[in-house]
Amino acid sequence: MFAQKSSDDYIKHIDDIAEIGGLKGHCAIVVNQYQGLAYLTYHDIDDQNKIKDGKFIDIPQAVKALATLNPDANDDETNWVDTDVLYTSDALLIWYAPAQLRTLWFTSGEEKFSIRVHTPSFVFSLNRNARRLNVFACKSKSRPTPDTKLYNAPLMNVSQSGDLCLGSAKLPDNLQSDSKKLRKACEAALFDTNFSHVNNYETFKSKKKVTTAGHIAFWKKFEKENRVPKASELVLSTVSFKTLTQGA
Repeated sequence: MFAQKSSDDYIKHIDDIAEIGGLKGHCAIVVNQYQGLAYLTYHDIDDQNKIKDGKFIDIPQAVKALATLNPDANDDETNWVDTDVLYTSDALLIWYAPAQLRTLWFTSGEEKFSIRVHTPSFVFSLNRNARRLNVFACKSKSRPTPDTKLYNAPLMNVSQSGDLCLGSAKLPDNLQSDSKKLRKACEAALFDTNFSHVNNYETFKSKKKVTTAGHIAFWKKFEKENRVPKASELVLSTVSFKTLTQGA
């Protein structure tokens, strides 16, 4: 760190940047404006010295990111900034899980069966204080942004507002982390359980209510056609990224 000096002041003291191999960026913290509000984003810098897609952070997270420049810092995974994280604060953690091939488990009475399907990207929102997990779908092929449209999660046990009915599943005791371990444990509360019933009738777009049987029929169709649901087959959510962050 070079206290009370700008980067230009520092560069003036270097006679030949090429001689020392040039300046290699480590990370960037950018101040953004969106709808009249200011947000900080953290960006990794690749081997070609190009800035990569960022994630929203608050001031404490920015301080933590700068602390990773310390060569004596430990390697605890909670110190690493993961670009799957979209937004983080003391009260709220939002991240996304990219579209992928998954096995969904269902139960009907005493019958248990699975469907192997391509699922869309999912956006998870964890309210740490209320211990509430919400989940939505999105059709972005890249990292979601504040303007990305959210859709009702095409999953059972999720309400129209995105609330996950945990049932017998549990969230981790300690939610004060952004680590991948915590996020995977939260996702497991959804995907490692047996789907039993729809919590809303708009998991997929249809002219009539999508019942539990109808919901399963949709997924069996996608399994047979070996494809992910299209945006036109999903229901646009009344929840946006803005309302998610304002509700924390």
